[in-house]
Amino acid sequence: MLDPQRILFIGMPSGALPVRVSKFFDTFNVNNFHLVAWNAKTFIDETQERTGQSLQSYHHPFVYRRFKASYEAKISQILDWVRSGHVFVIFPHMFSVEIKTDGSKGVANININQFPPFSLIDFIKINETSLVVTDKFYSQFNAFVDILRCNLVFSAKDSVPLFLSAEARRDESSTIAGAAFPVGKGAIVFSPSPRAWNNPKLLKYLEALAKLPDMLSQPSDLFPERASVWQGLTLLLLAALPALLIATIALSPFWAPHMERLLPWGGKPQAAGQDYATLAARLTEIEKLSASSSFDIEAIKSAESALARRVDRLETAVSRLQELAASPLSNDPANSMPPTESSSLATEQPAAPVPRGTPPHLSTQEIAQLLGRGDTLLLRGDVASARLFYARAADAGDGRAALRMGGTFDPALVGQGVLRGVRGDPAEARLWYQRARNLNDPEAEGRLKSFETR
Repeated sequence: MLDPQRILFIGMPSGALPVRVSKFFDTFNVNNFHLVAWNAKTFIDETQERTGQSLQSYHHPFVYRRFKASYEAKISQILDWVRSGHVFVIFPHMFSVEIKTDGSKGVANININQFPPFSLIDFIKINETSLVVTDKFYSQFNAFVDILRCNLVFSAKDSVPLFLSAEARRDESSTIAGAAFPVGKGAIVFSPSPRAWNNPKLLKYLEALAKLPDMLSQPSDLFPERASVWQGLTLLLLAALPALLIATIALSPFWAPHMERLLPWGGKPQAAGQDYATLAARLTEIEKLSASSSFDIEAIKSAESALARRVDRLETAVSRLQELAASPLSNDPANSMPPTESSSLATEQPAAPVPRGTPPHLSTQEIAQLLGRGDTLLLRGDVASARLFYARAADAGDGRAALRMGGTFDPALVGQGVLRGVRGDPAEARLWYQRARNLNDPEAEGRLKSFETR
């Protein structure tokens, strides 16, 4: 008899059965269990808890990559455990909501049904009907059809059918309601969901499923060394990271201009374009956070914002040095600077950040789209990402974008509404307001004067 304490149930209501209960992303040692069952319906709520936002909303690429890496790492551990002769039971769910994040051609919709091991099957939702057990497993599972419901069927290759829809038993290829997939010495089972999670008969059903590896003949592995490959690639990338950092910095002057063709809007945004210059550093910050048990999104955004500000300042300094180097000194009095103008430089306030090169030409509609996207992200509380779009529009010469950028740093505005919890930076705000004034924004002068009265 299978010890209930050696059964791990992911996503089961607490106290329904005397088994160990966990969430998918919780830390647990799968080797301590004989069988693992997963109520996949709870994965949506867990994903939203993991990323800190609703599944339907836009996910920053770094948040999505961290989430996906966590998922793949957990699945890899479970697959290794299954290969050694265990059974992973999935009570499936057809996910109708997609994850939105940035792709190579704009916003990409990620279908969770294509994540492994869900990718093994193609779901079809049906009206609830009764179940029948296939002839091969009739004696083992017929006693449990009354505790299971059939509202999903699927088609799958290389599966061993266990249950079929009673209304279409003749066509086993597309009316499977439950099946096993051999993986090494063990198996992954997609099972019909139970009618009640607290039915004691469910434990007997899990005991019967735990014996499947002995019932299946000539097991094959649908995930050949997948986990080992993932782990090997991870170790290889971590080992090569220092060399990649050095190569990225050394070669950036040569390949950076060509990156413009890969951007959705055809040009390199000042802040968004800094992704390739700060990507390695940001990833390093995220890797440091990977050891934590929670998903600290605010720490990631804070690191991004700080890095963006530092790179802005460095780019401004380099741009000015390049301008001076390109303009040789002249003895012509006509080209000399008047003494009053020269002396005023000592007391002049620092200029707002100046982008390198010729400002990108964007249409009025494209600028409006950038501002709208930045406003949407700001309302969601994603201040760091909103700044990327404001900076892009400001590079194209839009004073409103520079004004809104300054507002995300202004101590008089942060800490209120969507900016609650954001730290103010008076110097940064002043720089962006000065830039907005230079771009003829009518509100910029008033914002600058407000600094004098505080």
